[in-house]
Amino acid sequence: MCIRDSSKIYTNVDDYGWLYMIFSFCLFFAFTDCLVYWAHRGLHHPLVYKLIHKPHHTYRYTTPFSSHAFHPMDGFGQGIPYYIAIYLFPIHNWLFLGLFFSVNCWTVSIHDQVDFGGSFLNSTGHHTIHHVDFSYNYGQYTTIWDRIGGTYKPAVKTHDYPSSLYDFVRPEM
Repeated sequence: MCIRDSSKIYTNVDDYGWLYMIFSFCLFFAFTDCLVYWAHRGLHHPLVYKLIHKPHHTYRYTTPFSSHAFHPMDGFGQGIPYYIAIYLFPIHNWLFLGLFFSVNCWTVSIHDQVDFGGSFLNSTGHHTIHHVDFSYNYGQYTTIWDRIGGTYKPAVKTHDYPSSLYDFVRPEM
């Protein structure tokens, strides 16, 4: 894709400058957050759900493993927004690679049951609600599109971080 110049991936930061590179980081997340929401919501359509997305939802309670346990077409479908982005917006090759890695880390984080709470960012609490009740919280990074699409359901914080290392390692009494 890059060799034939068919995408808008570039290799020299000076082509667009550092300010645009920062902007493209934000643009990438905003654009993919929107499209992943709609792709994920589409995967819940009855004609598609049983064939493609249901294997992922066999994990009613999420784990890091369940974040990547899905039908290949499910992964492809939810990956399309990332590939569309490189044809619409210039993005530095290393930034794109870093963002793609970050997407995988984020996907694990919303399945790992380590919850940071909050209402703007999609958290483990939001995504656990999605796995238990399939009609809510389709978002990837934020809850913006769930709010716009009428599919937002508030989450309570599922876990607290330990207040100290001692609290983390000491056995339960």
